Amino acid sequence: MKRLKTIAAAALACATLLSFAGCSNFKVIDDEDVFFDALENAVSIDKDETLYDRNTELGGDKVEYYIYTSDGDNFYTYIRYKKADDAMDRFDEVYQDFEEVKSDGNLEGSHTMSERKTRGSIVFNGEVIGDNVIKFFHMNQHFYEDTEIYGGVYVKDNVYIEAYSVNGSKRDKEKITKFLKEIGYPKP
Repeated sequence: MKRLKTIAAAALACATLLSFAGCSNFKVIDDEDVFFDALENAVSIDKDETLYDRNTELGGDKVEYYIYTSDGDNFYTYIRYKKADDAMDRFDEVYQDFEEVKSDGNLEGSHTMSERKTRGSIVFNGEVIGDNVIKFFHMNQHFYEDTEIYGGVYVKDNVYIEAYSVNGSKRDKEKITKFLKEIGYPKP
């Protein structure tokens, strides 16, 4: 029996390690057309239904390309910064918000978080309980009441991406999953 418990514990440890490795192993999307194509192919959002700009400034940081769109309860953001540090700073703000919500015991459901020097991911499928703030890019999302969230926030090198649903239906969540699969990013 003791040997069986040891084998089970080792298998669980390996599965957890593979899970964490998989969450942080994704490619950088350094071509905005890949993002536009994924929006069109996965969720039927055309380029002309998005806000986009190139060689601009966002929050005082220089940006090579910016894309934002929403579809009901779903939100999609792509930002290719000039400097990787600016992308990491943006990601770190959201990461710290999730850490705070989590440490306060106000994040229920499944989530994985990973942050390294040049990449990071937050993948979530759950509920933010009560009165909390998460600074997603398109807005500082203030959750005044229990709110379901589903999707992910990612950074690699100088590219920052958000794809998530707030209080979305089953169909909304399926769209987020399909989009993340299309770009090859970890799904909830």
